[in-house]
Amino acid sequence: MSGLLILHSLWRWAVLLAVLGALYGLIQEARGVEPAARWKPFIRFYPVILDIQVALGILLWLAQRLGGGPLIPIQVIHPVWGLLAAGAAHAAAAFRERENPIRARGMLIAYTLSLALILIALASVGAFPFGRR
Repeated sequence: MSGLLILHSLWRWAVLLAVLGALYGLIQEARGVEPAARWKPFIRFYPVILDIQVALGILLWLAQRLGGGPLIPIQVIHPVWGLLAAGAAHAAAAFRERENPIRARGMLIAYTLSLALILIALASVGAFPFGRR
């Protein structure tokens, strides 16, 4: 279980880098500038990278539940924020087939909401950048 926790903790950096890359590309797109090719994979695969993080979190949560012990509030709050963040990231798909700038703005709003929810989830467990974990 500790290996799973380490993997979940390290993968958050991939999630944060992916959302920042996606947001940068979408900001360029919203301004009417074609984003460089290096930013397009971030825009496309950010929800998948976040899904991997959520799946790791669910496996970790299940492993903790099978280990017994009482369920503490943080073990409910943190996963809920993570699931909401994934939902917001997937909501961006509703804008994928639209014309620019509506496409870029809609995806930008959805991804920004997802980032805000991720930061709330990190803050709920005191994870860096909000603590020392």
